[in-house]
Amino acid sequence: MTTLAQRAALSGPSNGGVAARRAVVRWGTRMFRREWRQQLLVVALLTVAVSAAIGSITFAWNSGAADNTDFGSANQLLQFDGTDPQKLEAGLRDARTAFGTIDVIAHRSVTVPGAVERLDYRAQDPGGVYGGELLALIRGSYPQGPAEVAVTNGVAGSLQLALGSTLALDGHRRKVVGIVENPSKLSDEFALVAPSTLTPDHVDVLVAANGDPGGFFASKGAGPRRALVGNMIRGNDNAGANTLAMFSAATVFVLLASLVAAAGFAVVAQRRLRQLGMLAAVGATQKHLRLVLLTNGVLVGAIAAFVGTIIGLALWVAFAPTLESAVDHRIDRLSLPWELIAMTVVLALLGATAASWWPGRAVARLPVMLALSGRPPKPRPARRFAVAAGALLVVGIGALAFSNRDRPPLIVVGLVATILGSLLIGPLAIRTFTAAAGRVPVAPRLALRDLARYQARSGAALAAVTLALGLAVAAVIVASAEEAKRGNKPPALSDRQIRVYLGPSEARGFTPVGTNARLSALGDSVSRLAAQLDRPTVVPLRKVVQPGAAPFMMGRTRVYPSIELTRRQNTSSGRHYTPQGPLFVATPAALRYLGIDRASIDSSTDFLADRSLATDQLVIPSFTSRKEFKVAHVQRFDLRRRLFGTDSAEEPKPPTLITLDGLRRLGWMPIPAGWLIESNRPLTDSQITVARDRAAQAGLSIETQGEHYSLATAKMIWTAVGAFLALAILALSVGLIRSESAGDLRTLTATGATARVRRTLTATTAGALALLGAVLGAAGAYVVLVALYHDDLGYLGDVPFAYLTLAVVGVPLAAAGAGWILAGREPPAVARTVLE
Repeated sequence: MTTLAQRAALSGPSNGGVAARRAVVRWGTRMFRREWRQQLLVVALLTVAVSAAIGSITFAWNSGAADNTDFGSANQLLQFDGTDPQKLEAGLRDARTAFGTIDVIAHRSVTVPGAVERLDYRAQDPGGVYGGELLALIRGSYPQGPAEVAVTNGVAGSLQLALGSTLALDGHRRKVVGIVENPSKLSDEFALVAPSTLTPDHVDVLVAANGDPGGFFASKGAGPRRALVGNMIRGNDNAGANTLAMFSAATVFVLLASLVAAAGFAVVAQRRLRQLGMLAAVGATQKHLRLVLLTNGVLVGAIAAFVGTIIGLALWVAFAPTLESAVDHRIDRLSLPWELIAMTVVLALLGATAASWWPGRAVARLPVMLALSGRPPKPRPARRFAVAAGALLVVGIGALAFSNRDRPPLIVVGLVATILGSLLIGPLAIRTFTAAAGRVPVAPRLALRDLARYQARSGAALAAVTLALGLAVAAVIVASAEEAKRGNKPPALSDRQIRVYLGPSEARGFTPVGTNARLSALGDSVSRLAAQLDRPTVVPLRKVVQPGAAPFMMGRTRVYPSIELTRRQNTSSGRHYTPQGPLFVATPAALRYLGIDRASIDSSTDFLADRSLATDQLVIPSFTSRKEFKVAHVQRFDLRRRLFGTDSAEEPKPPTLITLDGLRRLGWMPIPAGWLIESNRPLTDSQITVARDRAAQAGLSIETQGEHYSLATAKMIWTAVGAFLALAILALSVGLIRSESAGDLRTLTATGATARVRRTLTATTAGALALLGAVLGAAGAYVVLVALYHDDLGYLGDVPFAYLTLAVVGVPLAAAGAGWILAGREPPAVARTVLE
């Protein structure tokens, strides 16, 4: 009896397990090394995207103003009057008791002989607990005693000082022993002396505290604490919003590159179709075939991320010194958003991998015989993309509409869904557009049919073009809306007027302490400033100050608190006053300029106001008590016929004046407030430039009619950036698409096709993709903005037709023209098939 034993089944997984995947990965790596020249374009594109993203992130991270310009590491700045040593010492003692550790920085402003500039003598401890960050030694040493001083580079240059020179502007001879700077504000010019060696006129005290310990501020009006004239609180930065904005910009860069890379990987998959078919014939599963393309994507993404990161950081190191001059503070070369950079690198790697996954998935599903034939797969039905696009658009538009422009989660969801929906419309748009191919000549017909034939790569290219132009169009639309919105505000001054202020720009509208002593010299300077104009009228302006009101610090300038009109609001948290405009004195010169006859003013009138101003709700709070003054005994005139200037960039209002009799009745005092100059003709640019220079020489600042609010430059930049990105994407994508149909081109050339036919093929491909991308991008931009501003569609009423025409018409024409010019070369091997 004979027994036949059955053959034992093979042990292990049926798909080959880890060993098979390792072999497939090794084979994919070898294929990449073999075809690296064909993939150089995709690697270069992703590398540029990563370097641009990292470069923009590093520059944006460090491009803001330093947040410790005045505070150092403290969070509050107390300002004390230093003219009374006893009150100052009492105030500092109370500050130490209330806040604990304090850092004192004393200032004394000294006039520079022969110049209007004043030099800030500063007594500061270089190792101060809070202010140490505000000092850095460039060379030499810090001053150690009353006979030594250190200066900034600007002071050394203007006063011709060097190490070993003598500086004696404040009456004390001091030897220059060092060159220093404020790293947080490079334009800060001062002379540094040793602590406790300066008689200050004001003192800054840095403290780190939250709230008001011990009721320090609540009782500042009593006793020695009267030396406290003001305080500033360090503002909160917007790091979260900046981080989101920077990461969003990096995502856009990588998304654009990934969309084009998807087209490149589709070409790679088509080129490897026969090899993948052979791999499937010997037993490879669909997962193995996808793994081949995923390996390719990971390698491309890793190389691009590594090289792009090095290039981006190298650009940062090279251009960081230039950025320091622009932002006016020192920048730590290693002060970078490393988490964002790491996220960008990971995003690039994931983007390249995802871009390779879709072509790999499509190729892996092909029948083996079709793959071995090397024919492109049949395009998927466009209706599937249309259904997904419609669903995403409905979700996106709904989220944007319900966001009310103040709910970030809904805005993010709406934008992402709408953008994805717009991108998924691409295949349907290509199929619809190429449906008209039968009615055009042969060459354009072939080009349009190739778009539908190679739908995977043409769809990815169209999505990238749509995104690039859509972002640009959306930015242009918003810029046009803002321009139209702000351009409707009336100007603060006419085109013939100059408003001259007594203080620097940061203290504009206030009267610096000590102005009366040099008012005559300032008046002479204003007369010389006005002499260049055509028959000018110079009107001295006066404001009102309440006797006993203590001066305060505005920036680095000590100023008087002038009286202003306010509107009182009583809320649950207390009484609040909203400024409504300055109050000027009705001097004879001001009345004459406004065309008001002094005889027409009733003797009981206290205030002169425009007929349109409702004064029943206006009050004037007292600076010395909790008393309020009502705006009563008002006589009205038509004051809108002549602009009087404003003290801010707010929408101008007609001036309100107080009569000289009203001043006496209320017990207030007039103080200088500058001048208003009006020329007989509109001001020219050269006259404004001369006036600005002469005002700066005299220590004054001027205001002229603001230029019409225009964002034309920004709109042109956005249009140019969008067009450049679209054309660059088209150049890469069209090259991929036309290279895929190289066999057809060889056949056409062999049958007698001329260079004109070859040019027509490329020009039609580029022009069609650009036209579809421009239309979809503009439509998508308007869909997003209409959903966002559905409750205020008038905001979008100003349509930028010129810029839309450039995007929708100009970009396709430029793409078609570039394709026509750059194409036409005959294939090098017409009768020979390229061997894989």
